[in-house]
Amino acid sequence: MASRRFLTCVATVAMIAQAGMVLATGEGGALPPYTLLKPGEVMPCGWLLRQMELDLREGIAGGYDRISGNVAQNLFAAQVREPGSWIMGSRGIKEKAWWAGEHEGYWMDGFIRMAILTGNQPDLDQAKGWVERILARVEETGYIGIYSPETRFPDKGFDGEFWTQSRTFQGLLAWYEYTGDPRVLSAVERGVHATIDHYRDSGTYFIRPGVDGGVTHGVAYMDTLEWLWRLTGDQYYAVACGWLYADFCRYPKADMNSANLLDAEKLWQDHTPHTAEGLHMPGIVGFLKNDPGLKKASENMYLKLARHTNPGGGFVAGKLEAIAGAYGGGDEGNEYCAKTEGICSLNRLFMYEGNLFSGDWSEKCALNAAQGARFHPANTGVIYLSRDNRLSADQPSLHGGREVFSAAHRTAACCTLNSIRLLPAYVEGMWFRSTQKPELLANLYGASELNTEIGGQRVKIIQETDYPFSSRVAFRIETAKPLFFELALRVPPNSGKVGMDAGPQAQVSREGRLIRISKTWNAGDAVNVDFDFQVNRREQHDGKQAYYEWGPLVFALPIPDQVSVREEIVRAGAPTGFNDWIVKPASTEGWDYILDPDSVFKKVDLAGDPLSPWTKPVVGLKGTLLNGRNEKTEVTLHPLGSTLLRRTTFPLTATDAAPHTPDKAPVFKDEDDPMRTF
Repeated sequence: MASRRFLTCVATVAMIAQAGMVLATGEGGALPPYTLLKPGEVMPCGWLLRQMELDLREGIAGGYDRISGNVAQNLFAAQVREPGSWIMGSRGIKEKAWWAGEHEGYWMDGFIRMAILTGNQPDLDQAKGWVERILARVEETGYIGIYSPETRFPDKGFDGEFWTQSRTFQGLLAWYEYTGDPRVLSAVERGVHATIDHYRDSGTYFIRPGVDGGVTHGVAYMDTLEWLWRLTGDQYYAVACGWLYADFCRYPKADMNSANLLDAEKLWQDHTPHTAEGLHMPGIVGFLKNDPGLKKASENMYLKLARHTNPGGGFVAGKLEAIAGAYGGGDEGNEYCAKTEGICSLNRLFMYEGNLFSGDWSEKCALNAAQGARFHPANTGVIYLSRDNRLSADQPSLHGGREVFSAAHRTAACCTLNSIRLLPAYVEGMWFRSTQKPELLANLYGASELNTEIGGQRVKIIQETDYPFSSRVAFRIETAKPLFFELALRVPPNSGKVGMDAGPQAQVSREGRLIRISKTWNAGDAVNVDFDFQVNRREQHDGKQAYYEWGPLVFALPIPDQVSVREEIVRAGAPTGFNDWIVKPASTEGWDYILDPDSVFKKVDLAGDPLSPWTKPVVGLKGTLLNGRNEKTEVTLHPLGSTLLRRTTFPLTATDAAPHTPDKAPVFKDEDDPMRTF
């Protein structure tokens, strides 16, 4: 089915390829090393495609307008909101007016990209209608945003002008690159110029009285400015990137402030999504301005990100939604929004720095923490604050409802909506094109079909693999006539002695964890790679607990679960078919196990389903742990992403074992929740 679906998109992909990508340069005259491919040039197959199709047909991705009125108001066409105001929002709770703009923008971006990646025509038609309504409005007003003509561009109090615009711009620019419709690019440019010119003339956006999270989320406007610079080569956008980051850096305590980044030992403290949204800022601006100080700040960012990453790849939330100086650990929380925003930021940063850690982090996060924070096979609910070690998810008062599975948390709908954007972000980061030479770089792996051009000639690369459940990846090359280019492959962590068969006349070299294959390719050529994944035991940052990995997968001991409906979500007095859920342990066996220092875990094949591997795992790790009586107990660990309740990290000794007490478990009333108050 995937191949037939893919062929229906070829005509559209060929059309947008004619638009081209302007190769703009920074102040030093250099090109970014890589550029992203266009939406629709990389199409998922295998479990990636199946998961997105199920999420659209049966999950929250396709039905969010039934769940929450926040995404069904066409705010970017209506333009009636007022900054600093409160409305009756999601699930009948009072909230800041900009939230619905954030939510609509999230859903629009995720839905448009999923429609493109699955090729389903009714979804594409719905996306087109969405875009057309916004285009019609911008013709009248010259503005893309949620605020009324009298109140737009506020300069005090709480608002989401940059933030809400930036979320919808992502969906619009994806649609532009997919369709090549020049009206879309023109509308976005017109809207961005109006907004940036206003705030640059006034001197600041971020430094204002009464600032709130809607303002500080505005760091994500970098996504739009960078994309427009890459599309057009217009230095206006490069200068705007520099202004945006400089204005943001006037916050002295911000994690992504360049001065704080230059202190490599300084721990991050901020709201995790804020930091995740800005991971790319110093690197991009450092490139555009050829600024050694910002480049060094970006270099330190990777060190800090690794420090504040949990074993399963989630961005640590040490206290509610804030990093709060916490090192990554199995008992620490991680917010779903930060997962998606982190991958989006690192996709863009890779273009400018080519640091392979970007792919390592994105892959680990997407294939472990993110999969382990949602229901399978169809995503009908996610957990807002997830943990690698989770004995239950059954307390709706814990952290204001953030530690239950839901289709739309009472705290905010942001995390469920960001779960819609995650797999499209993963697919976006799978391939990059070199700007320096004819080269395609495979960054994230998975069954897929790439259809693009090199030097004006069409080339198709079919990636056949069960990755991450197999260490083997086969690349099948299809081209109409002989074509020379270089195929570069990121070698994932936990790889062993890599096996490679690229056929005759191939020149293969390795630079650290990057393999390069140079060849004049003919139709039918293939590259067969075996990364020879190894089982490795890793200690978490505190040195008191350890966990097991094989390739990009982190493994956990499943805790048997009992899933029940706590409450059906009701909208406008009508049931939606989507729920808040209660997940309790059927048994606590295994929760108190500790590491067996003599055990050697080995990878085993399980009788699962390759198209639904998170529901029916196809691989596991078998070995022994020590039970509460210090007896060796044989266990089979499953991929973290295939578990709802689990133990991922195991104490090295009984002395290191401690009961899980998450963050003092504050209980909130709706009106007391800090997300809903100043």
